[in-house]
Amino acid sequence: MKVGLSWDLDQNADPVETPVERWRSVLDEIIQADNLGFDSVWIPEGRDTAVSCPQPSMYLTGAAVKTKSIQLVAASRTVGHAHPVRIAEEVAVLDLYSQGRAGISFLSGASQQVAEQHVQEVVDFVKVAWTADEFRYRGDYLQFPSSTGDEAPRGASEPEPNSALEFVPQWEAGPVQPEFLTVTPKPHQRLPMAYIEVDEESTLEWAARQGVSPVVRADVPTEEAVERLARYRRIADDAGRSRAEVDPILERRLIIDGASDPHTLGGTSDELIKTIRQLKLVGSFRHLVWKRETSNDGQLLQFAGEIQPLLQA
Repeated sequence: MKVGLSWDLDQNADPVETPVERWRSVLDEIIQADNLGFDSVWIPEGRDTAVSCPQPSMYLTGAAVKTKSIQLVAASRTVGHAHPVRIAEEVAVLDLYSQGRAGISFLSGASQQVAEQHVQEVVDFVKVAWTADEFRYRGDYLQFPSSTGDEAPRGASEPEPNSALEFVPQWEAGPVQPEFLTVTPKPHQRLPMAYIEVDEESTLEWAARQGVSPVVRADVPTEEAVERLARYRRIADDAGRSRAEVDPILERRLIIDGASDPHTLGGTSDELIKTIRQLKLVGSFRHLVWKRETSNDGQLLQFAGEIQPLLQA
């Protein structure tokens, strides 16, 4: 099992801490987590307070040069603050700087008050943008290039084989847009991992059938969260999807030698190992993300020494 860390930068911040101090405190823990062998870190997009991070890909690009192996996920991304081309570019740059360690996770439609299909089209688009050369895209919420007409097939399409179309790089497109364009740069890895929060049943079913990795956040009670992941697995299996292509995520709060509640896993190190393994059997997930409440509280070292080796074995 993989184990990652996430932070809600808006919560539990020291009220006298400046944004830079908060971001550096979390960065210090990211570097520590990388040295301790944790598998991933998740930084959410946010704009609610001064310590929010509206550009998590940029923040993580800075973290990329200070870490060696940990996956860097720009989390809780929205579809209304940046064009999907820009999102694809940001993650590609992060992936190049980190040499193949970038990922992105999108908020559900309900969480950002947009249509589910809007988010689904953006997820589909960025995956195509990373892998295709010349392409176009037509959806209900997204058209690329903007001149793409209704005669184009729905979704992504590429030029016909042996067509006489001239390749035009994105940065050389003139006043008349070509019918097909390419998005650059391309990421280091062929296809960075893309995740989506499965708050709605219809999004869960879509993600399972399309091979998009699901995320169940810590604000969902554990029993319900594990059942969602189990339903995802059943639908994906029925659709013939390979388990190797996705990375289901269960995000939980953890307290070593503390009490459990519907959103928190607590207990001794041995109790936590048993609980997490049992949840894994029920939910069929392979990646637990620990939502951190405070930084540098000593529990990270304890977890790495007593729990992590037995979960990752």
